Amino acid sequence: MDTEFVRTAITVIEERSIAAAARRLGLTAGAVALRIKTLESELGTVLIGRAGRSIAPTASAARLLPGLRAMVDQATDLQRRATASGGISGELRLGTIATASTGILPPLLCTLTQRHPDLDVMIEPGTSLDLCERVLDGSLDAAIVVEPPAPLRKGERFSPWAVEPLVLIAPPACAGRDPIALLSSEAFIRYDRRNWGGRIVDRFLRTTGIVVRERIELDALDGIVAMVSAGLGVAIIPDWTGPRLEGAKVVSLPLPPPQPSRTIGLYSRTLSIRQDLIALVEDSHRAGAGRV
Repeated sequence: MDTEFVRTAITVIEERSIAAAARRLGLTAGAVALRIKTLESELGTVLIGRAGRSIAPTASAARLLPGLRAMVDQATDLQRRATASGGISGELRLGTIATASTGILPPLLCTLTQRHPDLDVMIEPGTSLDLCERVLDGSLDAAIVVEPPAPLRKGERFSPWAVEPLVLIAPPACAGRDPIALLSSEAFIRYDRRNWGGRIVDRFLRTTGIVVRERIELDALDGIVAMVSAGLGVAIIPDWTGPRLEGAKVVSLPLPPPQPSRTIGLYSRTLSIRQDLIALVEDSHRAGAGRV
């Protein structure tokens, strides 16, 4: 069974589009469709269901997907080891939340690429929940995320890297005012509760008994900063590592105890065949942390 055909099928399943998969793989749509047809014939089952212009993975595809991913991973790992001449090569698939991509990630990548110039790194953005699911299904090797709120299950690993306190941000005219009074009187721009960081904010408000006058809820920290800068209200966000929105006019006020915080770190699988590459990410973070 040709692992490139298997990789093509996985890409179609991920993209839910033959055209999008073709663009991602640098192939024609016809070549992608032919690969899928050949693989389906070899497996004796239909992988991609078609209804007009729409496609979707079949139940067989969902059942076989973990094994197909493992096959491609093992083949890639064998090729990497066979062609390595004392150095590290191959592809590392790393997910990251938005704030880490501008703060924690750049110095890490500087160190990683300098030490291992033959290593290709694919960066995938996303929310913590989405990225963790992609690590578990094998489409990512590891991801920089907010610490999962639930206890880790067997096979999961989380290495804490940074603790970021949550702060109240407000327009400059609010400098020096009591943060609790501001939360009670001003319109509140909420960090999306579907996001793990947003759940920390929600838990703080409920624990302290603060009743806010909610106006907007969104999962985009730069967008929240821009709205506060425009005078639309106040917000609680993490004081994240890295650059802020250029030109934003806000003040940061510390929250009273118990001051909430979020922990950022690396999420991976304990039994991943890419453990050596994941260890390089850990080492590069430790070496590059001083550059942030």
